[in-house]
Parts: sequence; structure tokens; C-alpha cells
Amino acid sequence: MSNSIWISDYDVIHRCAIDDFQLSVAAFPNKMVAKFLSQPRNWEVAQWELASIGPRTDFYVRGDDLVETYTSDESQLSTEIYNRILPERDGIELILSRQTALLDSDPGLPLRFRFDDANSISTMNAEGGWNPPGLGPLDRVELDGPMAVVVGCLDAVQYGLFVYPGDCEKMQVRRTNEETVVVTLPLFTAHLEKGVIRRSRIQLVRAEGKKAMQQLADRYHAFCASEVPLTT
Repeated sequence: MSNSIWISDYDVIHRCAIDDFQLSVAAFPNKMVAKFLSQPRNWEVAQWELASIGPRTDFYVRGDDLVETYTSDESQLSTEIYNRILPERDGIELILSRQTALLDSDPGLPLRFRFDDANSISTMNAEGGWNPPGLGPLDRVELDGPMAVVVGCLDAVQYGLFVYPGDCEKMQVRRTNEETVVVTLPLFTAHLEKGVIRRSRIQLVRAEGKKAMQQLADRYHAFCASEVPLTT
């Protein structure tokens, strides 16, 4: 695996590359954008965005983690993001935390994923299996548990997006056109007291072949049963 960082007058870009994929994270003024690229064709699969989280105050690499810290003076909210390469090297885990210096604060933060060249989309049912592909006549659905969706892209790989139970009230999934699927996660919706840290975990994993959907279902259940990882 190779890690590299570029710093310019306008943004900070970090790229973490291994044989199967490349993770790129770029920070622009008041906005963070990351991309998950499929190798070896350098196919951009997914992009996710956090806006209005204040300027970046720190950015570094710790092992396989890309760690970012943002602080907003106006809202007195600090945001820490761990972009963690998973041990199997077939996906990443985002560990986000927020803390406030105020007695009562609204820490709400939408995390938005966009899948380009999306060929199919499936959501998980209450029994832990996959619903038939599609989102119904309105091309949109809200999931309140289990929060797991699989997007099949044109690189013949299935990409699963999972939310750890209890870390988000709902997952909003919609197809905006024939090629694009957008998933929005409204995080940290409960008010936050001074000094309390709230955390959310999201995984983006990949699988391919005839058993890809079963592999992703197994990965989701293992994620739900996993312990909260250390980030310090």
C-alpha cells in the first residue's frame, strides 16, 4: 500500500492506494469530498461529501487510517473523521465523531454518498436478506433498519453501504437518473451536551462473483456484531 499527500493553496489531497482500490480524500473550503476508485481501470465508483463542518485543523496518516479534524468557531463543534482501510483490503470504514463546547448544541450533519454508473440497487429486509432490485415506482426509499444497501456498478462489482445499528435514524436512498444513486445519512440528529462525544460508523465494502450478495449480507451482520474500534 502506498500513501501520499499533496497540499496546495486551495485544497489538501490524500491518496491511499493498494492493488484493488484507491481512496482519495480532498478538502476544499468548508467541504470534504472523498472518492473510492476501482483498480486497475481507475473507475470512480463512489463519492461522499460532508459540507459546512468548518475549516480543517489537522490532517495526517496513522497506519492505514486517514485522520481529519475540523472545527467550527461559529457553532463550537469539532468533527473528527477516521477513513479506515479494512483489514481485508476490500473496503473502508468511516468513523465520525462530534463534540461541542456549548451546553446544548445541534450537531446534525448530513453525509451524502453518490454512486455513478450504478447498474442495480438492492436494500436489505428485516429478515437479513436482500429485497428484489429496485426502489419502487418513486425510485426512492427510506430505511430505518436494517440500514444496508448494495449498488451494482458497471465494473461488475457489488458495493455495500452499511450503517452501524443506532448510529443513524434513517437511510435515504434514491435514484436520481439511470446512472446515479444517491444515499443520504442524517447523522447526529439528537442534541449534544457539552463535553459529550457522539460517534457514527459507516462501512463501504465490495464483493464480486456469484456469491457477492451473500458475502455482503455476511459482512453486514459481522459489522453489526463488531465492537466499537479504538481511534486514538
